[in-house]
Amino acid sequence: MHLGPNWRYKMKSQIKTNIFLVILVTLFSASGANAAGIGNNIVVVLAGTGLAYNGDAQFEQFGLGPLGATCFDMDLIDAKTGNVIGRGSDCLSDIAPSGDGGGLMLTATTFFYFPGGTLVSRGRVTVQPVLSGSTEFTHITGAVPSPYDNNVIYGDGKFEKAYGSVRLSGAVNMSDLNVGVIVFDCVFVIDI
Repeated sequence: MHLGPNWRYKMKSQIKTNIFLVILVTLFSASGANAAGIGNNIVVVLAGTGLAYNGDAQFEQFGLGPLGATCFDMDLIDAKTGNVIGRGSDCLSDIAPSGDGGGLMLTATTFFYFPGGTLVSRGRVTVQPVLSGSTEFTHITGAVPSPYDNNVIYGDGKFEKAYGSVRLSGAVNMSDLNVGVIVFDCVFVIDI
């Protein structure tokens, strides 16, 4: 087998290219680059059975105008480890039906009580009945803000002056809503 006169040059060039790519990937990983953009992403899950209550006092505690929202408290779980790291409150207002299929539109104000501070976000949410799969849940929920929108409305502690977007992808069981109970399993991507 004959490699040709330039095989050493080609081999050195290929090695340099591979080293450059490894360095580039390492730099991007170390800088925090990720699929959602460059930022400080926190991924949490609000999960558990929530019992309905009027949340006006909670809103007033943080200097937010009360919305007459119905709130549900549950565990705040680190999505990576599965450990409970705090509490969350999902407060629902401006609820309106969406078409004839059983869907809803609403405003969700979500309070994230982390050990190092509190973060509050607000956004419009779509709630639609489950069409397939997810047999333990009755509805799928979602809210995808523009990455340029700030839907963080309050922060204290390590979240003071926080700016960013909070995305929701979740599932809920509303079969006992008539007695004020919703079972939540909702993933929040907090990009601040």
